[in-house]
Amino acid sequence: MRKIAAFGLVAGLALSSWAIARALEPAVWPEARPRALPGDFPPGFGVRRVVLDPGHGAPGNSGNKNAFCRDEQSFTLELAEELASALTQTGHFEVKLTRRGSELTPYAERIRLADAWPADVFLSLHSDVRGKAEPWQPEPNVTCTRSRAAPGFSILWSDHGDPTAARLGLSRAFGHALEAAGFLPYAGADYHATYAPDDMQRGVFVDRHAPSERIFVLWRPAMPSIIVETHNALDDREARRWNEPETRAAFAHAVQRALAQALDGRPAR
Repeated sequence: MRKIAAFGLVAGLALSSWAIARALEPAVWPEARPRALPGDFPPGFGVRRVVLDPGHGAPGNSGNKNAFCRDEQSFTLELAEELASALTQTGHFEVKLTRRGSELTPYAERIRLADAWPADVFLSLHSDVRGKAEPWQPEPNVTCTRSRAAPGFSILWSDHGDPTAARLGLSRAFGHALEAAGFLPYAGADYHATYAPDDMQRGVFVDRHAPSERIFVLWRPAMPSIIVETHNALDDREARRWNEPETRAAFAHAVQRALAQALDGRPAR
């Protein structure tokens, strides 16, 4: 009996230690909120021109529907408007949006706007859809789909045509800034052969579609361009987080830090 009691005591202590260790582990996204990290602009940074592209909102292209049945085009427009305000308030950026309100803007027109201005950088904001989606009801009589299998952000870029090096630098700067702020880098399991992961920065992927199918906004702009897939829209936890002002503020600070790093040393237009 004493051996059994002793074994039970040891097992109980082991379980208690495991529970304590688990409780002491820092929470990560999406359980934990990201952090708004301060950032400085290097001397002589000046004022840069940024085109923010709220993804989708093109004719016949409203994008995905998130775990709460909201259209991607509505989410990206709202986020772009808030980000434009935050960037402008720094005094270091002039910002143009490729679409506003209910207007539907073809992607070719968006690129023409950026080239004609001309912009120093082109940022296209999106949300992703990953994992096997299952129906669920976020509220009575409303059925949407969700998946918690693949949370996190991803940064997409293209090595097709110029300016390749600047695109890669911009992508890595964004991946680093978002990860440092507490956003989770997506590992890429659902991307298969369409995107290849970067070997230096988690959450960064290069376009590997067939040449005729490569994403237009990643290779066509004359200035560095990337797509920021902010999160998995099917993950209800992430969708809730991205509705919080704290998340959007942390994202805006991360974008500022990434742009300050990526554009440092590059002459302003």
